[in-house]
Amino acid sequence: MGNRVKRSAVVLLLLLLICSAVDAKTFRENTAFTQLKQNILLDENQSAWQLALLLEPEHLGDVDFDFLYGIIALKVAENERAVYAFERVVANKPQWLDAQYYLASAYYAIKNYHAAIEITQSLSQLDNISFKLRDSAQKLNSLANSSLNKQSLYVRHSVDINLGYDSNINAGTNEDNIFLPFLNEDIILSDNSKEMSDNYLALGYQMVADKTLTQSSKLTFTGTSQLHYFADETDFNRFYIDSNLQYRKAFDGFNANVGARVAPLWLNDSYYRTQYGATIGLNKVFDKHWLIETEAFFGKTKNDINRQLNTDDISGQISVQYMMAKWRHSFSLMYLQETSEFSESQHNDSKTNALTYMLDLIINQQWLASANISFQHQAYQYEHPFYFEKRVDDMWLFNTAIQYQGSKNWSYRLSAAMQDKDSNLALFSYQRVNINLSARLRF
Repeated sequence: MGNRVKRSAVVLLLLLLICSAVDAKTFRENTAFTQLKQNILLDENQSAWQLALLLEPEHLGDVDFDFLYGIIALKVAENERAVYAFERVVANKPQWLDAQYYLASAYYAIKNYHAAIEITQSLSQLDNISFKLRDSAQKLNSLANSSLNKQSLYVRHSVDINLGYDSNINAGTNEDNIFLPFLNEDIILSDNSKEMSDNYLALGYQMVADKTLTQSSKLTFTGTSQLHYFADETDFNRFYIDSNLQYRKAFDGFNANVGARVAPLWLNDSYYRTQYGATIGLNKVFDKHWLIETEAFFGKTKNDINRQLNTDDISGQISVQYMMAKWRHSFSLMYLQETSEFSESQHNDSKTNALTYMLDLIINQQWLASANISFQHQAYQYEHPFYFEKRVDDMWLFNTAIQYQGSKNWSYRLSAAMQDKDSNLALFSYQRVNINLSARLRF
């Protein structure tokens, strides 16, 4: 009796092992394998991920399924799941070099740079590895080492020199005189109120610094400054600084940031005004194509020359980006509200709405083209004291540029910007063209 039970147990165990072996082969032979692989090859990432989730309860642990599951998990930014999938594959098939490379990629995605470096370094030293896989492993190893170095404190600098022509440096009108209802007569405009053109030289500097705090958070500082010299109209020379300090945190499914911004301006060697305030933003990457971002600003503008120009500022922006291999499309909506601190200058209170479309095209490794078009509608909230009516401005802006990347550090850019502003108050209508040639050094 005891031997019969033992034989039955052995038979049952063998049957279980056979069934397990059959199941292990089932997924590759299943039409679902072909379908999932085809979805991945066609970059149908969401469809592939939904199919993978449906197949997960039955096939998780099958090396063929885990491999495809890990690839699609990486594509939809389910990076932790990708790590677990490729760890199972490598544990079951340690000689599967592609699986090792993808495991290193998954480690890189979750910022486990030490693990990514260890795997890619080992792959690069193998003799039985293909040239393509060795090259990919070496590139990933370089990226992981670079990212690891940035975790302490990573600082990037750039300087640029710009030569340009501005057809309307003071945003002046092309009218010689205007009618003022306040005086009930025509007024001859001074030269400073009329359109003036000039050539200019501008020198710029930018610094970006990242300080990683944890695997999911960091501090980022961005500082930009520019010294702008005009050839003839030196009264319009200016120097500005724009500095931003942000705390960035990555959560499951989205990223958030809070920070502070300070932007002082000097005009003709005299301190003119400063804008400062707090920022808060969110962004979410849906897949490798879609990104949505929002940002809000709450601050003030303090004018040293004329305190009556002081304002409280609130702005908000939402933008959507669609990225392809060589193209990037971006649509954004912006709202800005400026409220005067003083009742006697409340005619400066305004609300601005803007719609912008931007297009970037990577022509090849050296050439990049870009263009954007924007429409702004600005409505002032109170009657102008000289015109006895509320001011309303509509403005179209168009910008196009071509950039050449001469080397890793040097780039050159030619751009043209055009503005066409129409106002119900003639003094504030103008056209403007700015042509700029620049060279930038990054280090």
